[in-house]
Amino acid sequence: MKMVRYAAVLISSVSGLALAQAAWAADAAASGPSSVDEVVVTAPREEVQARVRQQEAPNIIDVQSAETIAKYPDFNAAEALGRIPGVSLSSDTGEGRFVNIRGIDANLNGATYGGVVLLNTNAGGTAAGGGGRAVEFDTIPTGAIDGIVVTKTRLPDQEGEGLGGTIELTPRSAAHLDQPFLEGTLGWGYEPLHNHTGPVDVELAGGARFGFGDRGLIVAGDGQVAPVRAGWLYNPYPFSFVLNASRKDDRRAVDDLEESYIDDTGVAAKADAGIQGKAFSGVDFRRYDYHRRRFGYGGEFDFEPNDDHTYYARASIAGYTEAVHKNFFLLRGLDGAEQGDGSVPRGPDGTSFLATGQAQETLTDEQETHRNQVYVVGGRDRFGETQLDYRAAYSRATFAVGYNIGAKFSGPSVPVDYNNVTNATIPTFSYPGGFNPDNAGAYNLSSLDNSTEHDVDEEYSYAANLQVPVKLFNDTDRVKMGFEVRLRDKTVDPFIEDGIVVPSLNLAAASGPANQYYDGNYPNGPFINRYAIRSILAGQARTTTNDLDQSGFFTADEDIYAAYAQYSTDIGKWNFLGGARVESTRAKYTTYQDVTDAAGNDTTSLFTRRDNYTNVFPTVQAKYSFSQNLIARAIFSTGISRPGFEQVAGAASVDFSNSPVIINRGNPALKPITGDNFDLSLEYYLDNGGIIEGGLFDKEFSNYIVPRVQRGVTNDPLAPGQLADVTTFLNVSSAHARGAELAYHQKFTFLPDPFKGFGVEANLTLVDSRILEYDAATSATGTNQFGLLPGTSKVTWNLAGFYEDHGLQLRLSSEYVSHSLFGLGGDKALDVIQDERLTMDFTSSYQLTRNFNIYFNAKNLLNTPLRYYEGSPDRPIQREFYDVTYEAGVRMKF
Repeated sequence: MKMVRYAAVLISSVSGLALAQAAWAADAAASGPSSVDEVVVTAPREEVQARVRQQEAPNIIDVQSAETIAKYPDFNAAEALGRIPGVSLSSDTGEGRFVNIRGIDANLNGATYGGVVLLNTNAGGTAAGGGGRAVEFDTIPTGAIDGIVVTKTRLPDQEGEGLGGTIELTPRSAAHLDQPFLEGTLGWGYEPLHNHTGPVDVELAGGARFGFGDRGLIVAGDGQVAPVRAGWLYNPYPFSFVLNASRKDDRRAVDDLEESYIDDTGVAAKADAGIQGKAFSGVDFRRYDYHRRRFGYGGEFDFEPNDDHTYYARASIAGYTEAVHKNFFLLRGLDGAEQGDGSVPRGPDGTSFLATGQAQETLTDEQETHRNQVYVVGGRDRFGETQLDYRAAYSRATFAVGYNIGAKFSGPSVPVDYNNVTNATIPTFSYPGGFNPDNAGAYNLSSLDNSTEHDVDEEYSYAANLQVPVKLFNDTDRVKMGFEVRLRDKTVDPFIEDGIVVPSLNLAAASGPANQYYDGNYPNGPFINRYAIRSILAGQARTTTNDLDQSGFFTADEDIYAAYAQYSTDIGKWNFLGGARVESTRAKYTTYQDVTDAAGNDTTSLFTRRDNYTNVFPTVQAKYSFSQNLIARAIFSTGISRPGFEQVAGAASVDFSNSPVIINRGNPALKPITGDNFDLSLEYYLDNGGIIEGGLFDKEFSNYIVPRVQRGVTNDPLAPGQLADVTTFLNVSSAHARGAELAYHQKFTFLPDPFKGFGVEANLTLVDSRILEYDAATSATGTNQFGLLPGTSKVTWNLAGFYEDHGLQLRLSSEYVSHSLFGLGGDKALDVIQDERLTMDFTSSYQLTRNFNIYFNAKNLLNTPLRYYEGSPDRPIQREFYDVTYEAGVRMKF
């Protein structure tokens, strides 16, 4: 009822104001907003034009141009998105990967590429929330796009997906070219952490508009006089094209320290519970060497015979191939020191723990490829004031693991004295028995494995939109209607190499010198020779088989049929848009069920579940222009997020040999999450692409999906009539995210030369969200426990000071993201939290000539770690360091 009241107040308020303004509608024509048919929700390459696009839009959007993106040292589209108000970045291995919009989990947001839905490559590698739908924006290099549009209040002609918002990546376009162009970048860099060269940056793009005259080929903008033609093909330059290619290689290094704890709830009652709760069960000393080769290439061909008809074909391929060498020194079994009362023996000073752990040295040698492909053909026809546009598209996302080799060398059990009380960030370790972790002779090969994976996500889509004038109130009245069909098939296909024989091998025969790492604080153990391990597997290739990993396999077929209608009009200084979208979903999910009977025998079988549902998404959007540069908006919109693939189609296992029966499964009965969104904003547009804006938003969710442990269940379909504990996903009735956004961007041109080149760009987002994390039956404390939505950071801000004049560009930028819930642990004391991060970057360039400029960038100046903790900041479980990255190069433009 509260949401209904909000909607009623919002709609009645804007309607009453509209009637009050209608009497002087004719006087406002010069300063009133543009009609909605003039707004194309794509990003232009120029910064000033991007701001104009944002101003003209009937809804709340943020537009980032290629010109703006180039002012930051961002490797990929995810990092560029992190600069936009209301967007927070989730990083992995030193690069941005996923993005949250207004505190909403990346799995619940939409993504398109040139208007076509962008699919995710790896359902098992997604961000907080575990839905398996989050798009990996690190697969898209910044050189492959013209810009970015973040839609925060969706229109009926846009996809229903996107509870936080929708991200549109605009590809390089051949439309509106008026002269040939050629652009390129050549850069090189240095990553000092493990003394790696790189990144290497190579980009090239070019295009032209052309036609054929009496003397052959003619090119727009080359100085020739355009021939005059009549008839349907009167455009002298009806053909245009753009081609682009980019490659960015980097050899990122990572130093990581990870801990796990003895999570014994009985310790909480002890007098020294704060210290005892820090006792380790295991420690990982992890050293990574990555080699990522990011690629992007594509093009567009347009045919525009006249001003009323345009047809195009576009192709885009982007992604990366990544190889990684992970060398770990591990201490396992430290929890064996736990005594009957839950305590762990302590050292004489009372701050260290005494335990015994098994030393291990492990290798991970893996190569994976993420690839996104989008192919589309379409057109636009105008018949007087009626406009028809249409497209047919094919999207494909693939995730391929060529090899994922794991080798474990087991060492002795050794006494360990460790202190993580004095300094939880840099704990100390000693070995009273004299053990040396770097002694390769202490380890022998104990296990060897390999796996591969070949996942394919593909979608055929078809859409058409018809816009016609209706002139009910005035000449700006428009009705737009259309349909869309999306046919999606996703298959996750992992394999395990079976039949591997582990030979007798001492690590001294398969390793190089040991490394001190983590700024010299810890040994990483002998550096395992991955080529020696590969040769063992190659020698057994004829006797091993690749068997399907049934625990990870699933298929998902989702067919979505949508139709919409929307009406827009200008009444004086008002612009109104209202309408609704209907989406009907037809889904089928297939996965394996593994059943262990009372005697311990396992049987597996395929299980298929179908689900059909239909949703309606209304929206009412009002925009008021106080003046040409001052705009207010009031909006009610709705959206959906379908259950995550991992949530609804996760493999099931049933163990009848336990009492109660233990069941782990996805939940085929999950309902989609729906949201009602209420937005208010005030925007003042400044010269040179500047802006001052503020906004409030309220997102109310129904059927939010969370992981749950159900105890004492007797009606589970996998064990009917039997007492069972079920770990699965469930819908909770409600959740919300509310907040405010502020943004300020201005170049101080009012200052005298040379100071007029200074400026500032800043934004701040505050979000408060709430969800029932654990009910009384689930939590360890037996009480209801509430918290933030997964992925929500309460505070996010960007701040950049810059100078742009006399051919010189300098920019010092910082980005802050407060802590957020990354994973539910069964109780708030065990939740995994991604810690706050403050990063700083420096970029610079100088225009040498009209056609060439040079640049220098330094990224991650503060060497900020990626840090996670369990429950409390003094229980860190992961801290990754990446060090600074330096880049320099030259850009050309003709």
